[in-house]
Amino acid sequence: MGIINKILNQVNVLSIAFRDVDNFDTRLIKYKNGKLLSTTNNLDINIIETSKEQTPIIIMLSGYGVITKDCETNKDIISRVTSDKEHFSWNFDYQGHISFVRKEQVAVVLKKLKNSQNKIIKIECLSGGVNQEEIENRIAQICREDISVKNIIHPTTYSSRLAIMLFQKLKLPVLVLVLLILVANVFVSGNVSEIYAQNNLRLTALQKQHGQVSSITQQKQQVIANYNKYLSIKTAFVFDRIALVTPIQITLSELAIQPLARPFELNKYPKLQENKIYITGFTQDYESISEYIDNLENETFIKKLTLTSVEQDNKTGLFTFKINIDI
Repeated sequence: MGIINKILNQVNVLSIAFRDVDNFDTRLIKYKNGKLLSTTNNLDINIIETSKEQTPIIIMLSGYGVITKDCETNKDIISRVTSDKEHFSWNFDYQGHISFVRKEQVAVVLKKLKNSQNKIIKIECLSGGVNQEEIENRIAQICREDISVKNIIHPTTYSSRLAIMLFQKLKLPVLVLVLLILVANVFVSGNVSEIYAQNNLRLTALQKQHGQVSSITQQKQQVIANYNKYLSIKTAFVFDRIALVTPIQITLSELAIQPLARPFELNKYPKLQENKIYITGFTQDYESISEYIDNLENETFIKKLTLTSVEQDNKTGLFTFKINIDI
């Protein structure tokens, strides 16, 4: 179990099974230190406990209005759903499916929860044929992946709520730790200043001895200038923007901006695949690919974006994707 789970100690799972848009059955499942503590069936959602105890809540939706599709055979549906964040909530499971529901249906549940909303750190859609064992495995996976240090540093609403709950648990120990650091700083600050001064002198000496650390020859500059005059955009700007909007979960393996249509030839102008960008990368979840596509489509230099392929490695579980962009 992760360190955040150990600190928060308990997680509540609110299982909502819709009979229709406005009517549903509820069940509250409490987990403590990763083990089932208690289950309450037919719970009145209007009176769900709102105590001061900072216990994160995971909502799991199933039944009427919750739709599950296979990712490989329904790429058009996936594209429509994941590009419409205003109207759909969705998630991918480890079996290669997407489950989604309209947000107005989720709003029916959230309105009834009232003061407990600030404890919700995950809203999950479940496939229709899921059994109890799969639900428990999914809860364990969410606790492992979402209630973690890595998730807290992401700028999302759920991460902020998790961070606030963690702060409430740790504010006194952290205050004591800060006071100890301040006391220790009084004793070590003198040594740090002395080391900094010595390193600064060494750096200055190295710069004088070796001159400029790196340089580009006049010939290289001319080659770059001749190449860049055939580009419709500044490559440095494009590299910066594509890297800046890449989610932390994604690793880019290839980025080609207006790649060569054929190798360089002496005394011939380079032939480029004009106004094209090719991107390949990999990640552990589908959701980050959708987030990346949304981020890229907001860039003004992009005319058209196409997700050409998404493949999952059966051994590692990694999703490899390819994106073509017209600029």
